[in-house]
Amino acid sequence: MTFDIEIRYATPDDADGIAALYDRVYHGSYPITECTDPTLVRRIVANREQVWVLALDGDTVVGASVARPEPVNQSYELCRAAVRPDYRGRANYRAVFDLSLRAAVERQDCEIIYGYARSERALRIFSRASPPWSWTGTDGGTHPVAGEREEHVFGMVFNPQRVVTRIVPPRSILVEDSAVAQEITVLNSVIRTGDYPSRIAAGGAAEFTYESDCGRVSFSVLEPSRAAVVGAVEGDAPDDIHRVLWEVIDGATPSKIEHMTVYVLADKLPIIAALCRADTGDSRGRFAVRGYMPGWHKDGDVRYDCVTLAACRGEQIPKRLGFEDRIEAIYRSFPSKFR
Repeated sequence: MTFDIEIRYATPDDADGIAALYDRVYHGSYPITECTDPTLVRRIVANREQVWVLALDGDTVVGASVARPEPVNQSYELCRAAVRPDYRGRANYRAVFDLSLRAAVERQDCEIIYGYARSERALRIFSRASPPWSWTGTDGGTHPVAGEREEHVFGMVFNPQRVVTRIVPPRSILVEDSAVAQEITVLNSVIRTGDYPSRIAAGGAAEFTYESDCGRVSFSVLEPSRAAVVGAVEGDAPDDIHRVLWEVIDGATPSKIEHMTVYVLADKLPIIAALCRADTGDSRGRFAVRGYMPGWHKDGDVRYDCVTLAACRGEQIPKRLGFEDRIEAIYRSFPSKFR
């Protein structure tokens, strides 16, 4: 540890320094304005909307991490890690991460803690935490950095200070003894097999709603990343669900959408199959399974598993940043027709 580096929670006065950090680390290409717009950062910190932890050398912000709440499903994302290149190995990012994790664990509205690792170094920091994390999926290339989409690995843990009850479906989509099936065995929860709610997608924030003869979609758009996240979807048949989602991607909103993520409840296998089929009669494209989310959807006092599906326009293959073997092992955890 370098003793002249201060680790502490952010204050509104740090907003300019936080924005300068992300501008420097990502060469002005970081796609999340909550980190790059000083006015927005100042408001978020002042209103305690997110928990920022910083590493400082004097008055200069040289490292940062965020614990970001998702109130809909009582989860916290540990995210937006940044360390100035000239301080790597000196800024004690492990201490920054540990304080972010502690902040999330102590929140009464936190049952799940999750994060996306962009590098093996980041994954090692996550993996040294206690209790152990489960690495069960990817983001499918949600965010572009410097113009190229990157595929980050998804990991999660249940809050050890809460009793979490997880309902699993009678029939699992996971290949028996696969990498993901093994990963989820370390998660600490009360497990029961049971029926699932009728809804299709896990609940989430929604800025927009689109409706057609095929169905109805509520979704949010991550504007700089040209990505959409579905909060709810309705339709009479699985193929209708496929069509209405692609209607949104194809221009149902003023925003240009190149990437879409939907978290489908894990018992909805016919819908997952329809989204992943290339021969649905709809020439637009297909989704692919990108991960498994144990307990991701909260309904009352219990939680239900979800499957992550993603669709991406264009021919660009997201960069895997050294995660090729791990990502392929995750994808092989699902039957080939869903990949």
